[in-house]
Amino acid sequence: MLLLQGIPVPPNQGGTVTGILTTEASRPAAGIRVAVMLQPESLSDVANVASLVSIAETDEAGRFRLENIPPGRYYIAAGRVEGPTYYPGTTEIAAGKILTIASGDTVSGVDFVMKDVSDRGLETIHAMLRIPIQIHIEDDVRIPVFSERGKVQLRLTHFPDGGRTDVPLDSPILTLPIATGDYQVGIENLPDDYSVKSLSYGSINLLNDKLKVTLADLPRPEPGERMLLTATQTGIELQRRIPASNVVSSPQVVVLGSILSKSDLTLTLSKTTSTAPAVPGVQVRGRVEYAGQQEVYLSGVPGTLYADGTFEFRGVPAGRHVVAMLGSTSTSRQFGAVITVGSSDVENLLLLDTIALPLDILSPRAEPAGAIADSSHTTMHSIHGHVVEESTHHPVAGIVTFRGYARSMTYSLPTDGEFEISNLLPGTYGLKIQTFESTSLDRTIVVGNEDLDLNLSVR
Repeated sequence: MLLLQGIPVPPNQGGTVTGILTTEASRPAAGIRVAVMLQPESLSDVANVASLVSIAETDEAGRFRLENIPPGRYYIAAGRVEGPTYYPGTTEIAAGKILTIASGDTVSGVDFVMKDVSDRGLETIHAMLRIPIQIHIEDDVRIPVFSERGKVQLRLTHFPDGGRTDVPLDSPILTLPIATGDYQVGIENLPDDYSVKSLSYGSINLLNDKLKVTLADLPRPEPGERMLLTATQTGIELQRRIPASNVVSSPQVVVLGSILSKSDLTLTLSKTTSTAPAVPGVQVRGRVEYAGQQEVYLSGVPGTLYADGTFEFRGVPAGRHVVAMLGSTSTSRQFGAVITVGSSDVENLLLLDTIALPLDILSPRAEPAGAIADSSHTTMHSIHGHVVEESTHHPVAGIVTFRGYARSMTYSLPTDGEFEISNLLPGTYGLKIQTFESTSLDRTIVVGNEDLDLNLSVR
């Protein structure tokens, strides 16, 4: 390692070297150590015998001043001790320029560019690009997020690798997996009565051209920063200096981050006049206040869900139907209702929380209504269970596992063998009983139009 030697210099006999240090981005290299290094007898012995005889730190403008240098022949080195840049701007000592310092001399104009690899305080950020999404609508058109075709979303196809990125239409931000390359942008599963009037990114018309990010779309770098579009894992590389107080012993820091695009992705939607023949049946409309829902079904048939939480079904036949709304994950809240449809439209249908939807909730089914009036109700049903040991008829304790669509719940079975599961829609569920004596029972349970009482026995 390099050592600082205390070489006594008589007054007024030491030399001085001044200069300016800049970065590869042509910015002042502030807060960088610059040193005068004795010329070693052999270049192969640099790590063992080289000594620093004067050290200084650059100011905000990259200027440095090295003083009290004994007469001799020296290299000027900047940056990391284990990997410096030598004047006039090389990491190879053999290519460095030797300065001869005489007694009392001042050598000025020692200006050079420090290589990035020599900067201990250089932080490199591989940044993901986040693009704001702006949706414009006409005549109070609602933004659809789910239709009979599936989830309504922006689809970006990356060229040349063909990778796809899907983003919900109501998302405020689009994150590009890599900012370089071209993207074909389209709208998937838009309802038939909608049309795309315009789709753009900055000044690019995405209905005709592909999305391509340029440096003009990125925020202006702060002083001392350097931003590049590169073939990295994210496509954007941001380099900046770490404050001297935060510099650690590691040579360089590489982290992941994100930046916000200056350009927006802008979409304008409008409604079209449908020329399709009228569909027999009535319309069912409602709203759910809880955000984050993504799919809505009536007797297993998909409807249209909007970003404001409203939904609708068209051409609903007469009969008794179960309406269900699903979230995006297995932990999302689930909602449902039972509705009897006759010959009139149903408005303002209220959906209630349910702990689980039936396993067969997506199976198309509708029960005949018969000669009954239109109505909707949200009465949920319960399962009351009593579990005993088959031979003794004594209550048993253990665990109850209840299975619904896309989720399972576990309950304690107390020593009296009694359990209750509430807030259920009609349909099929799974039920498993496990006792502390390692016996079990697994059944399929069908909930109808009333509460269900179960008397179960285990062996």
